[in-house]
Amino acid sequence: MLKKYFCACILFFFIISLNNLHSQTVKEKTGGFARLQAMGSNPYLIDPFMMTLNPAWGAEYDNFIFGDLGSTQTPFGNDGAGQFIGANFRVSPRLTVGALLTRNDFNGQFAIANLDPGGVTGMLNGVIPLNNNVELMASYQNGIHKFGFGFAFAGTTNDYNPANGNKSETSASQIGFNFGYLGKMGSGLLLDVGVSISLPSASSKPAGGTESSVSQTNLGLNARAFYDLSPKFKVVPAFTFVSATGSAEIDNGTGTTESDLPSTSIIILGAGLMYESGDFLFAGGPSFVSLSNTQPSVEGASPELTSSTTLFPAWNIGAEWGMLDWLYARFGYISITGSTSTESIATSTTVNESVTTLYGPTGAFIGLGLKLGNLSLDGTVNSDVLRQGLNNLAGGGATFAYLSLSIHFD
Repeated sequence: MLKKYFCACILFFFIISLNNLHSQTVKEKTGGFARLQAMGSNPYLIDPFMMTLNPAWGAEYDNFIFGDLGSTQTPFGNDGAGQFIGANFRVSPRLTVGALLTRNDFNGQFAIANLDPGGVTGMLNGVIPLNNNVELMASYQNGIHKFGFGFAFAGTTNDYNPANGNKSETSASQIGFNFGYLGKMGSGLLLDVGVSISLPSASSKPAGGTESSVSQTNLGLNARAFYDLSPKFKVVPAFTFVSATGSAEIDNGTGTTESDLPSTSIIILGAGLMYESGDFLFAGGPSFVSLSNTQPSVEGASPELTSSTTLFPAWNIGAEWGMLDWLYARFGYISITGSTSTESIATSTTVNESVTTLYGPTGAFIGLGLKLGNLSLDGTVNSDVLRQGLNNLAGGGATFAYLSLSIHFD
């Protein structure tokens, strides 16, 4: 399966004709996860955070340092959930190189910077959870065509070697690769395609025992197109596909049992619209989301069990207004309606099925963006701050729900 996707990507890149025209896609080098969140977790925007999905965007965001200060974990705590840092620098007219340092609470989805998204390494006792992921990335530009590549690795060990007795060994690791393309396809059409593969795994060999192991393959494809209807309007179709499969070999005390892990697939089809006029930007639209999870059958005990969720319509809407040269106001809204179908065991060969209506995250977001020279601070505002009014003078809450920081050098 992986070979088929690799061949398709290689063929796609080769059939693109290279030329020496230059195109600047990015208007300003600013933004981050807090900006996307404040604008309704918007998938239809151009933002530096997209480098985590498609490293070819590094050709546009060169000489750029970015990261998240995250969200508050505790009142006046010294840490924040979702923190990371990244940098990307131009080393030649065609080549940029960069790196990301992320933790196991990274907020990006379907990216190789996201550690063990299925939690498979936690299936084995004694495994130290993965953390402190290192991702290296590079982009190469040939005219209007830009190509990107990324590699990520994280690993842990937990070995014990007593003076007298058998040694116990436990380890976990994740290797990730991503590939991307960004370029013009004719007049008024920009194509953004990123493919990612991450391979988390873990093994455990107790003292004097048999080794157990688990592994998973996560494959992701993200594709968007920005088509100019006019100088101010763009149509933005978007497609995401994610697949996760894995296997386990577990020592049950009487021998090793081999089994497949639950498989997961996600398909997202979106149709967005971008409108930009002066310092005002609107982006948003509906999407169709299909999620399914299949639990393998167990002979004589359980049939195959499938749970699925369908979300439609799922709305992501956002607006941004440059109130001043140094101040941006943002507003976003999310509304999700759908249904979920769940199978449970009736007998060893039959299942019960339940279907229920589902409402996903729904609500409004507000954000601010501050620009101080080449430094940008973007925040999702805690809406309680607005509702508290004068009570804010007495203190007691976090003003910003999430913060991103970036700086660029031209």
